[in-house]
Amino acid sequence: MDSANLTIDTSHVLPEPARGGVAYPGLAALPGVEQLGAFLAGRAPAPPVARLTGRRIIEASVGSATYALSATDWMLGPEGFVHPGVLAFLGDASLIATVISALPSRVLCTTAELSMTFLHPVSSGGSEITAHGQLLHLDAQMALAEVYVRDAHDRLAAHGTSRCSVFPPIDPSVQLIPPGEPAASERSISDPYLREPPAPDRDPPRRALDGLELLRAQLRGELSRPPIDQLIGIRLVAAEQGRVVFALPAIPWLRNEWGSLYGGVLTLLAKSAAAAAVQSTAGRGTGFTALDVNINFLRAVPADGRELLATGMVLHCGKRLAIATAEVMHGEDRVAVLTGTTALTPPAGSA
Repeated sequence: MDSANLTIDTSHVLPEPARGGVAYPGLAALPGVEQLGAFLAGRAPAPPVARLTGRRIIEASVGSATYALSATDWMLGPEGFVHPGVLAFLGDASLIATVISALPSRVLCTTAELSMTFLHPVSSGGSEITAHGQLLHLDAQMALAEVYVRDAHDRLAAHGTSRCSVFPPIDPSVQLIPPGEPAASERSISDPYLREPPAPDRDPPRRALDGLELLRAQLRGELSRPPIDQLIGIRLVAAEQGRVVFALPAIPWLRNEWGSLYGGVLTLLAKSAAAAAVQSTAGRGTGFTALDVNINFLRAVPADGRELLATGMVLHCGKRLAIATAEVMHGEDRVAVLTGTTALTPPAGSA
């Protein structure tokens, strides 16, 4: 599908202006651990993506950072559990913050690569998911961190690592003014993640249809999008055997602390496309379990409203294991590439 010929559908996008703020580059005047402390103390505003989803920092020290997210029904994917991409979404915040915590003032970094292994599904119900990051390595050009994502019962739900690129220090001639006064109230009962989640489909025809038929039912509007897709703005726009396309406008709600599109959103989008590509090849009653993803971020994405397109394609599909890839385009620019592995559970009684 050619993005130049795709009409951008904004009917599913939140109509109100994005909330939250962008703290950089002024916040870079402080050492990294003090930057994180500014978010904890409310002196720096939560970014729009945090106001949209509720992801928040709850602890920081040099070489460590912890983020949390409420596992409400908004976080559910098509299988009825918290979308595995949400675990990566949360883990990405902890990983980049862990690296930032050890940086000196005037030094920035960006995530270049993220790998996540999923260990068990997480149910919704409003319980807390936490992601605790630890720094493994840091030099003048590169950093490596790991993250442990746990559910409300302290079970390890996912583990990940991230490689970050570290930039040269901002020139001393550039004036940076860190925030001083406490930010305005960061939370509101009208923030999107605090609103009533959508009601699930009544009697969804999942067992009566194969994977491709389910996707085409969603395209026709006969099957609603998963709640997490409705919250973020992701939508399915094309589906055929072994290949699907998802779209997402790069709207201001998806900005991170730096003002660009949050990498965790790109991961969620790409993971959805890769998983749906596998689904499109599956027979009736087949179960899916995400095992891992690896994503490379190729360039920053501005929140300019243009459409992001994630094309998922199956590389290998056996009886019990499938590997798929997803490429994310922003206009003519390739911005991320993901590979993921999925375990397949054939229906009872199948060969």
